[in-house]
Amino acid sequence: MSRYAPTPEVMAIGQINISGNVTPTTWWKHIQLPSGRPDATAIALLSEIVYWYRPTEVRDEHTGALLGYRKRFQGDKLQRSYQAFAEQFGFGKRETADALKRLRDAGFITLDLRTVEMLDGVKCSNILFVGINPQAIAAITTPSSVSPESNSNNAISDTAITLKRNTPQRHNGTGDTPNVDTNTEITTEITTETKNTIGASADASAPARSSRQEYSPEFEQAWQEYPKRAGGNSKSAAFKAWKARIREGIKPETMLDGVKRYAAWVRATGNTGTQFVKQAATFFGPDRHFEDFWQQPAAPGGGRQRQVDVLAGLGAMSDKFGKSSDKLTF
Repeated sequence: MSRYAPTPEVMAIGQINISGNVTPTTWWKHIQLPSGRPDATAIALLSEIVYWYRPTEVRDEHTGALLGYRKRFQGDKLQRSYQAFAEQFGFGKRETADALKRLRDAGFITLDLRTVEMLDGVKCSNILFVGINPQAIAAITTPSSVSPESNSNNAISDTAITLKRNTPQRHNGTGDTPNVDTNTEITTEITTETKNTIGASADASAPARSSRQEYSPEFEQAWQEYPKRAGGNSKSAAFKAWKARIREGIKPETMLDGVKRYAAWVRATGNTGTQFVKQAATFFGPDRHFEDFWQQPAAPGGGRQRQVDVLAGLGAMSDKFGKSSDKLTF
């Protein structure tokens, strides 16, 4: 028997109809962060976008003859929000937006924010449409298929994608009609290098940490202000996320103010000491929950809420003592 004769496991896998996205191995060498590591988030998103732009065959149902091709989406470009991409892959919304913008800056895709008129006549703004650059995709997938004399507008260099921090649009919508107006997407670039912490651990060559973690005074203050939660809440992981945000240019005061707003919100909602309090590492993570407003819930009717609480309490007392609450006077 040949050494390469298929095993039962190989034959079993061959019978499975595996479908989905395709990630060429060459992408891991071309789509990289400045550190030299592959940009896994951007690669996964580009693979999904390419899937939607791959044509679907249309065949005659009687003869099987190929009649032509059709696209998988309805509009002129793929319409998908940052949030939809994030939920599909389990990424954070900001992480997703940043990765898509890195792909855009490298020339692989385009991002258009449009105003879309819905079927009922309502207009929705900031609807994201994702375009694609086939020449750029071909250049990193099968480099020999693109000649050096190709259009300079579509050519890309062999260097890795430059990592830039972008501020994503806060509002995402859905919808799909031909009546659209294209707006210019405005982003703020922060050239401070960020560290990709997805699935990464400390480098093996890094010196061993001391047994006692040294925390900054600003973080210690934020940690004291942070609401207590049920279950674990790693202080070291939170400090790691804190330092990552500092490297991105976030001021400690900004995160501390966010902690205070969140702590007040937790107290107002009665969630102190429960599992509903976010892990501090998540709060200081790439999604930047410290930038949220965390507006405390307003009592219905303003000052009448106290009276409602009193009525509810006396109603419970009347049930206990066998009296009707509608006979109580105030």
